[in-house]
Amino acid sequence: MMEAGAVAGVLAAREQQVITNVFELDTRTVGSAMSPRDRIAFFLRDDLDSVIRLRIAAEPFSTYPVCEGDIDHVVGYVDAKDLFQRVLNSQPISLADDSLVRKVLIVPDRLTLSEVLEQFRQVHGDFAVIFNEYSLVVGVVTLKDVMSTVMGDLVSPLDEDLIVKRDENSWQIDGVTPIEDMLRALGLDHLPHAGEYETLAGFLMVMLRRIPRRTDSVSWGGYKFEVLDVDSYRIDQVMVSRLPEAFADTAFTSG
Repeated sequence: MMEAGAVAGVLAAREQQVITNVFELDTRTVGSAMSPRDRIAFFLRDDLDSVIRLRIAAEPFSTYPVCEGDIDHVVGYVDAKDLFQRVLNSQPISLADDSLVRKVLIVPDRLTLSEVLEQFRQVHGDFAVIFNEYSLVVGVVTLKDVMSTVMGDLVSPLDEDLIVKRDENSWQIDGVTPIEDMLRALGLDHLPHAGEYETLAGFLMVMLRRIPRRTDSVSWGGYKFEVLDVDSYRIDQVMVSRLPEAFADTAFTSG
């Protein structure tokens, strides 16, 4: 119905995409919208005032998890507005002060985005820490992150693009890019082993059956996916290039 409406001119292309994204909230897991573990800026409960101030300056976010000992022992979160208020009033910052640390929503990593929205509604919150089945933190998600999957650049036009189109036949894509977003950008319907990964980095790991290294590549569906940069086992950037038609139906990996 949406496609027919777009063809008939009843729905604009952007309107059709927004409606499609809304339906995807029931199938996309929270991992597709989260900020992954290695990108989380957090505080330890016993961090000194000077450490907190330096981290705020170096990694300015609206919300920070507060942990006891390490990142996997989250005790709450602190809002940057509360910290700035202390700074403006020339007051010391101590996360041992329970009035600063708020109760945090904890969600499992298998929840869909629709379920996360419902949890936000129930607790009247907009920030959650995501744990996996081994009780390890895998990421954080905000209401803005979820809504960005629906509205795209209407919500966060100043955010760094995960997918950068270089020319008509090549794209530079961040490894944490959700598979659904990459499929849409490349015009693909699916990738092999669907359900075993949620990001471009996960796709490459599944196809290569190991942690990818720089220059490793996978070719599938008429595209070549080449790893450009790996930072501490994290796939940072991937170059995706359209293959000549003669190789469009091949599937192979190389290292």
